[in-house]
Amino acid sequence: MKRREFLKSSVVAGTAGVLLDACAPPGSEQIIPLLIPEERFIPGVEEFHAATCFECPGGCGLLARKIDGRLVKVEGNPAHPISKGGSCARGQALPQAMYHPDRLRSPLVREGERGKGRWTEISWDDALERLVAELTPLRTESSGLAFLTGQLRGHRWELVRRFLASFGGAHHWLHEPFGDDMVRRATELTLGIEAFPTHDLEHANYVLTFGAALIEASRSPVRFGRGLGHLRRGRPGQRGKLVAIGPHLSVTAAHADEWLPARPGTDAALVLGIAHTLIRDELYDKAFVNERTEGFEAFRERVLETFAPETVAVTTGVPVEQIERVAREMAEYGPAIAIAGDAAVTGPNGLATAVAVTHLNALVGAFGREGGIHFDPPPPFAPYPVLDESFVLREAKPLANVLADPTIDVKALLVAGPNPLFTLPAASGVSDLFSNIPFIASFGSFPDETSQWADLLLPEPTVFERFDDDVPAPGVGKSMASLSGPMFVRPLYDTRAMPDVLLQIAQRLGDDMAVALPWESYEAALQAAWSGLHDAQRGSIVETSANRFWRSALESGGWWDDSTPAQSQFATTSNRYRFDVEPLRAGVGAAPETSTERPFLLHVYPSLAFGDGRSAHLPFLQELADPMTDTRWGSVVEVSVVAAEEHGIADGDPVLVTSAQGELVARARVMPGLRPEVVAMAVGQGHTSYGRYATDRGANPLALLPPPDPVDGSEVALVGTAVSIRKAPQVLAALPRAAQSLNV
Repeated sequence: MKRREFLKSSVVAGTAGVLLDACAPPGSEQIIPLLIPEERFIPGVEEFHAATCFECPGGCGLLARKIDGRLVKVEGNPAHPISKGGSCARGQALPQAMYHPDRLRSPLVREGERGKGRWTEISWDDALERLVAELTPLRTESSGLAFLTGQLRGHRWELVRRFLASFGGAHHWLHEPFGDDMVRRATELTLGIEAFPTHDLEHANYVLTFGAALIEASRSPVRFGRGLGHLRRGRPGQRGKLVAIGPHLSVTAAHADEWLPARPGTDAALVLGIAHTLIRDELYDKAFVNERTEGFEAFRERVLETFAPETVAVTTGVPVEQIERVAREMAEYGPAIAIAGDAAVTGPNGLATAVAVTHLNALVGAFGREGGIHFDPPPPFAPYPVLDESFVLREAKPLANVLADPTIDVKALLVAGPNPLFTLPAASGVSDLFSNIPFIASFGSFPDETSQWADLLLPEPTVFERFDDDVPAPGVGKSMASLSGPMFVRPLYDTRAMPDVLLQIAQRLGDDMAVALPWESYEAALQAAWSGLHDAQRGSIVETSANRFWRSALESGGWWDDSTPAQSQFATTSNRYRFDVEPLRAGVGAAPETSTERPFLLHVYPSLAFGDGRSAHLPFLQELADPMTDTRWGSVVEVSVVAAEEHGIADGDPVLVTSAQGELVARARVMPGLRPEVVAMAVGQGHTSYGRYATDRGANPLALLPPPDPVDGSEVALVGTAVSIRKAPQVLAALPRAAQSLNV
């Protein structure tokens, strides 16, 4: 092209551009505002805000990265004692919760029948008026109101407790689908301390786990992962040993030095078989047992009489020589720790297993020593005003016990946290319980299976939009607390935190409730409690004024005190460890039974990505391949190589799994890391109402489990359910799209 022709065409193109721009609709230039920003707009402004992760009980500290007013990334807070700059996949996915298209954006009231998903948007004033109108008549009925929560953390627990007590003896129901409660009950029976212990993995030489998914789905995956890393490679010239016991090769077991595939439900017997060898060969810590325990003789007699390794080997499927070798290694390697996980303590013999593992730790002198077990000292929070003596404070009751009580008759239910319509099997009767309650209000950020039964939905802000605190358990052996504040001027949507709503209800109900809950906001309630940390004048933050301390704590993501030693004293009446044998008398049975009709035992376990299913709504986690099965966006049934050969099952075949409670279909994954009589499935998929990314994807193995056992106290039985499996090619077309996704 000649120069003259090029200039002519440029003029024509420029004129056409001006004319087209003149014809453009008003405001169209705002489609790309960052191309030509306003003068006062500075692009690329980066900010970091400290926050706390509440996806699991770990209480990790986070640093949220914000660019141009938008949350773009989350990393671990390097100053926080738990995270130390690290975070797990669930923490990394939290920005997707903030901007999720299915978030609840304002209060909703049900229209039509329950469960139909028809809602009408209302204001917060209207929502509070409806809530107060339902609750006011119930203040004179001691059994009229119940509040269903999980194991609340931080000062949320205290505000709920004060709300229920001042309301007039309302019920507090608890639901945690996995086995934390068994571990707490075991420590209370033996040490007099109802708390989750802290394990000093960094200084241990030998760690023995029973059904514990420490790395992928424990109470604190980041904390345990870092501790095990230090155990292996953190001490030059010294390498600790990790031994994992369980019927299924978990991520933790795959990283262990040794995996012992014991039969499901036999962990308690195996623990006591190891204890038998320690006692018989006098390998236990005699100084600790003689000076700091009581009841040892009765325990010794019970173990030596009943749990010889030869007997235990028949029950558990673990050879005698391996049982005795593990016992010798625990004594010789020292310091040694035994840890009970969900698969061992959730279900049949759960409490007996938790107590047996605690006794095993006492035998090797693990309590109070470096490389052993400690209990974190509580932070010196300022106490709230003492409640009136006339208030009736009921003890929190597990939902399993509620479901087994035919006398339960409540008129209104508040729900905050758990999703029992997903995490409990249909045979539990939980849907019948909910259908018989006249009024249900649900707090949460997303609609789920349980909120579908509600009459009123009260949306909560995400952790990046609210004030909250936490006392991590397990911690790191020192006094500490995590703190989180909003990183935005106001929440993205018209949401309010549950504690703020309780305070507003209390003010509207007035009188003694307003006195018991006097704060204008949850932020004010937290500041009042955290003023005690300022008054202590020690730890990571020391300021001259309470306001400056509060701001510094928000900027740091919490407070911790390295000078406070971990607690090693026992809280029993004798100040000694108690070898309680009562839970071991009837609670250590044989392996769960199968039948000709159902020859396999189902092993259900929490997944790395979804935990108990609460994180399945995040697409980042749906896309994350499971490290053992390489599964995305769906479910698989793990089948042993032996079982697959016997039943003609190949990788990717659709398989029908049937129990006495129901059946499901999923793709088979043939796995070498599985006992022959066991089939395994991860929890998390199979939602029927949890947003566009989780609904109708995969299958929910919890639906195959039996009802909760109120005697044992377990909410679900993760191991021991008898099932049958068979190829199901005829139902392939019925498999949801995501249930078929398997990389083979």
